[in-house]
Amino acid sequence: MKKWGILMFVFVAFLQCSLEAQETHLSQFYTNQQNLNPALIGDHNGLYRVASNYRNQWRQIGKAPIVTSMISFDHKFYLYSDEISAGLLVVNDQFSTFGLNTSKIYLTGSYSKNIAGHNLRAGLQFGAVLKSFNLEGQSFPNQWVYGVGEFDTNLDNMENDLQASQNFIDFNMGVAWSKSFVKFKAKMGLSVMHLNTPADSYYQNDDASLGLTPIIHGEILYRINSAYLIEPKFSYMRASKAQNGLVGANVYKEIKNDLVSKLQVGVLYRSGFGRNHDAIIPIAGLTFKKFDIGMSYDFNIGALSEFSSNKGTYEISIVYTAPAFLPKKMAIPCDRY
Repeated sequence: MKKWGILMFVFVAFLQCSLEAQETHLSQFYTNQQNLNPALIGDHNGLYRVASNYRNQWRQIGKAPIVTSMISFDHKFYLYSDEISAGLLVVNDQFSTFGLNTSKIYLTGSYSKNIAGHNLRAGLQFGAVLKSFNLEGQSFPNQWVYGVGEFDTNLDNMENDLQASQNFIDFNMGVAWSKSFVKFKAKMGLSVMHLNTPADSYYQNDDASLGLTPIIHGEILYRINSAYLIEPKFSYMRASKAQNGLVGANVYKEIKNDLVSKLQVGVLYRSGFGRNHDAIIPIAGLTFKKFDIGMSYDFNIGALSEFSSNKGTYEISIVYTAPAFLPKKMAIPCDRY
């Protein structure tokens, strides 16, 4: 029974990877905002920003079987009192156990306008997705030998229509709103992925496609006192019939130091709603000069925790924000008489 449990665990992990290969998501979803919502590029207090993320999960079923690497760059330009931003996002997902590899590269543009204290943003994103699948060493149902109780990979797999790779163009869009109040700043956004519903199948004659995937997110940065801030946040994503939600909060302590200016601790809870109660995620981090560094670990609390030995996922994020020295508004002084 333990053996079958482990096999079931591997199978469910494979299904989860299939979802993530299409909708790459992070536990620290707020650290790479270009991956969350195209409208959020340029939404920072600097001239440009570089964000890098590394995620390693399900190590208990192999050597780094699911690894996500991500890097993004965005730069903003001022147009009178408005902002126009441009960005680049590169993502790679690897599932070594099944030989799956997904690479994505996106170009992103956004426009931001302030109206009566409300900041409104809209963004578009397009790019290419390259997916490959290593067919060597894989087994198929017709290769199962009942008399022996094993797969014989020397038998014909009967999958003549199966191709080892596929490529397609992808379009995403998003909108966001934010406003600063006396003691807090609120932000909400909505993005929709796969506007062009691209074909997504390893079978040549299969008309399967990616459906529209909405992502809703929000956060409130509230100042408790002169030294502490708290930031509740959430994100919700729906891909076909699968749902993924994250909710929690980070607490920040500002300190007077030339090297480290801020410390961070927090916790998030992830759920698949009716599907599974997934993980509790503690977070720790700091701001070192212009670098925001975060570390998190997903403690698996779902039904699969028995077979994963309660092991989970670790994730690292590094975000660099370059200071901006140009004024946001230009004014022509007039002589006084």
